[in-house]
Amino acid sequence: MTIPTLDYSTFRFGNSSRSTLFWVGLCFGFLAFFMPEYGHSQGFVYARLQGQPLMNTAGWSLIGAAGIGDTNGDVDTFSNEMILVPPTTNNSGGVFYNQPLDLSLCTRWSARFDFRIFEGSAADGIAFCFLDVPPSNFVTGGGIGIPTNGTGLKVVFDTWDNGCGANPEIQIYSGPGYNECIAGIVKINNTNGNLNFMRSNNYHTAQVDYDSGFVSVMIDSVVWLSGVYAPANYVGYLGFTSGTGAATDRHSIRDVLIYTEGTSLLGFQSIDTTRRIPLIEAECYSDSLWVLTRGKFRCASVDSAGSDLRLYSPTGVPIPIYRVQSFCTDDRSDSLLLLLATRLVQPGDHHLVVRNGRDGNPILGDCNSRIDEFDSLTIRVVNCYTYTRPVDMRNVSVTPDNQGVNLIWESPPGINPDFFRGYRLQRNDRPDGRQWTDIAFLSRIEDTLYYTEDPNPTRESRDFRVILKVYYNPDCAPGDSVGSIFLRDETGFLADATQFDGRLSWLPYSEAWSNPRYEIWMSRPEVGLDSQRVTSTTDTFVDFSKPRELGRFRLHVHTVNDLDGRYARSNYLDFVVDELELEVFNVVTPNGDGINDAFYIRYIEAYPQARVRLFNRWGQSVFNRVAYANNYQPSDLEAGSYIYLIEVPGKNPLQGILRVQR
Repeated sequence: MTIPTLDYSTFRFGNSSRSTLFWVGLCFGFLAFFMPEYGHSQGFVYARLQGQPLMNTAGWSLIGAAGIGDTNGDVDTFSNEMILVPPTTNNSGGVFYNQPLDLSLCTRWSARFDFRIFEGSAADGIAFCFLDVPPSNFVTGGGIGIPTNGTGLKVVFDTWDNGCGANPEIQIYSGPGYNECIAGIVKINNTNGNLNFMRSNNYHTAQVDYDSGFVSVMIDSVVWLSGVYAPANYVGYLGFTSGTGAATDRHSIRDVLIYTEGTSLLGFQSIDTTRRIPLIEAECYSDSLWVLTRGKFRCASVDSAGSDLRLYSPTGVPIPIYRVQSFCTDDRSDSLLLLLATRLVQPGDHHLVVRNGRDGNPILGDCNSRIDEFDSLTIRVVNCYTYTRPVDMRNVSVTPDNQGVNLIWESPPGINPDFFRGYRLQRNDRPDGRQWTDIAFLSRIEDTLYYTEDPNPTRESRDFRVILKVYYNPDCAPGDSVGSIFLRDETGFLADATQFDGRLSWLPYSEAWSNPRYEIWMSRPEVGLDSQRVTSTTDTFVDFSKPRELGRFRLHVHTVNDLDGRYARSNYLDFVVDELELEVFNVVTPNGDGINDAFYIRYIEAYPQARVRLFNRWGQSVFNRVAYANNYQPSDLEAGSYIYLIEVPGKNPLQGILRVQR
């Protein structure tokens, strides 16, 4: 059988060596391979209790009768087993990991361990627990050592029958205290003798999986309990307890591995996943570095003054980091921005090394994960000295007064400022693109925005481009040019007061960025109202309806690059919605022939607040509506004459006779 392995080379646990990490990777691969049905894909070793020839108990608290030793359950004579209680009466013991675990964050974890219960008279059992307080007040006998003040999750391997079912039993319970008869406990008992194996001279391998409150238990690759809901959504401690009463057995565990999953911090991201030490690249002459992590770190564990990190040049010279920024949500992030006191001017492999910061810790993640002290990241500095890359125009946006355009272009990435000479800006004065005219020369590298007057952006679109001039280098080739968005009234309806609907079209903006999404914006500048988005499209035209309110309006096309937030505006088109005189068609023939079927009032749609009423000859109201849409067919009215009354706010009422004919 081929045992899969995981690459744990980007981080380590405590002071473990890289060879130990390789062994951990093998163990983890073995576990993952044998847990396909309901086990988790472990992401981080939260705790371990193992070791050869002597069990390593660092980070664990031994309580009561617990201690390391050797049993007859294995072939060696090493003290690589944790004996929770010896085969003596009225005893208890436990071992718990000192680092608390927050199950509201670490919602998925797995515990795998070997256990043995033997050498006595079959009492009392072993419990794997998650308790909300550091364990104390251990009890003996039927309590299996579980503290009386312990609220939490208990997975119990019970070998003594206290009158609540045939033992041995496997039990799951979440709540305060414990006894095998307690309300709410879920168990499988030994009615058919199928659990007799639990008490034997041999070790058995158990696995407990926790997934958002659902617990499953497996022994020797057989699932005995699955999907039992026993939630514990708080901070607590993981460990083991055991106890004896009038009867005895020696209770022991070994090879304990507890994995957490979810938001664990697994090291630095790398552009080459085959390397033992992760690698990223950085441009020569940079004065800042973006560093990404595998998983999220706790922002509070990163010192903004940079005490958690050291940066060294290829020759070992320290490069000062004067500030570290992390962009956090709920105190979590997966990116660091390192601001350097000097630029990176030496090509080759630089080394970023993690150190314990001023808080005494390295970079910490959830579920006890971390990028440990002395873990490192290789930063390969590239592209030094020469520069030939063209500078592209990024944006051309028309100003609201239709008198000019704002130009934005990219600053040359990776260029050494000492070699920068200037930006040469050009405008195309001929539609065929053969007459480029210089319009400006800018000598500061940070100036990537320029305003220039345009002869008439409401008549045509003009292209603009940048030529980068570099000292000791030929001029770079012209970058990509970009033309302004040219918006036009395709049907001429904006200038016609009696036309409310028409088509707007514009030139595409795909030269600036691919697949642009366009938005139509409208404003009322004379009353100071901000622009509002009317609609959006990926096409280069839209059918538009004028608003029904009176006044002067202004339209423009707006497009945004979703990748970096750049936006561009077209030229602006103004139009006026004037007051229109209502015209009433005073004869209705609601016979369904499509001619004069509805009561029609020309331009009523321009007055959405108007109220339309009809009265019969006795003055009784037979129709009353606001925002009338010319859709009333008076089939419910008798033939005859009716009085209409149209009330428009701020205007004199309009009334007359409406004749309904059959």
